[in-house]
Amino acid sequence: MIIPLYATSTAQVASRLVELRLDGGVATIGRVLTLVVQCEAGAIETSIQAANLASMEHPCRIVVVTPEDPDGPPSLDAQIRVGSDAGASEVVVLRLRGPASLQLDSVVTPMLLPDTPVVVWWPGSRPPVPADDPIGQLATRRITDLSAGRLADPGPAQRQADLRTLAEGYRPGDTDLSWTRLTPWRAQLAAALEIPPVEPVTSATVSGPGSPAPDLMAAWLADSLQVPVRRELTDSDFLTAVELHLSGGRRILFDKGFDESQAVLRITGQVDRVVALARCSRAEALAEELRRLEPDEAYGQLVQTAVPAFIAAGGIA
Repeated sequence: MIIPLYATSTAQVASRLVELRLDGGVATIGRVLTLVVQCEAGAIETSIQAANLASMEHPCRIVVVTPEDPDGPPSLDAQIRVGSDAGASEVVVLRLRGPASLQLDSVVTPMLLPDTPVVVWWPGSRPPVPADDPIGQLATRRITDLSAGRLADPGPAQRQADLRTLAEGYRPGDTDLSWTRLTPWRAQLAAALEIPPVEPVTSATVSGPGSPAPDLMAAWLADSLQVPVRRELTDSDFLTAVELHLSGGRRILFDKGFDESQAVLRITGQVDRVVALARCSRAEALAEELRRLEPDEAYGQLVQTAVPAFIAAGGIA
């Protein structure tokens, strides 16, 4: 059910939410957090779809806020979505025009669930320093997606600038879905390195497009293994292969080719095997980030230490 509220106010929206709860149509019991989504008007529906799917695992109130036409007459149009239109959550959509579009925090604050954590997600463009953004200051966790809206084939200078954006704007509590999408890869690589005979890694190659996720994978490997890592650019849309060279001359290769759901694991001297290595959807990546409400220390180490070192070593060229 979608309830539109035109030319309304935050007080009226909050009052309508209370009415729905009292009438039994919406229950806030069991809501574990408030997820605030700041996006452009054209991204509202796709963002809600991803947030609704994530809410199946993490019941929450979703507040979608969209600033429009700051120079226009002041206006607030809202929607309240419940039932089948809201997943395991309730969705509040706020579209602001005029001066209020520049003061989003004052409009969002009345919509927050009391005594629950607040997570902010920017599905599109991100503020330079998410923690300093007025909306970001409301949150304990801040989620961005550096991959969203990026050029299909950016040059080295743009790729370096993108990663520096993550490093320079980082504050504890930040994370980016480009990093989250690497979780299955990191788990498979860690498991493969435990397959006997265990030997030190001497170098690595990461193959994929000129996008943030493969670059972050290369920086992480260089920092974790303390070995040189080469980036090989491919025409695919996603990270396609990681190859580790071992001190005894063997190699470990995860090769996805153009398969989005699995990879072939090739280890010198062993039979090839197929492993599950699915490409994470945006909803799956968002759901994973909502599982933890404390700062992601691994991500902090990545962007504060590994990324600057990888750029300085000429890893992105």
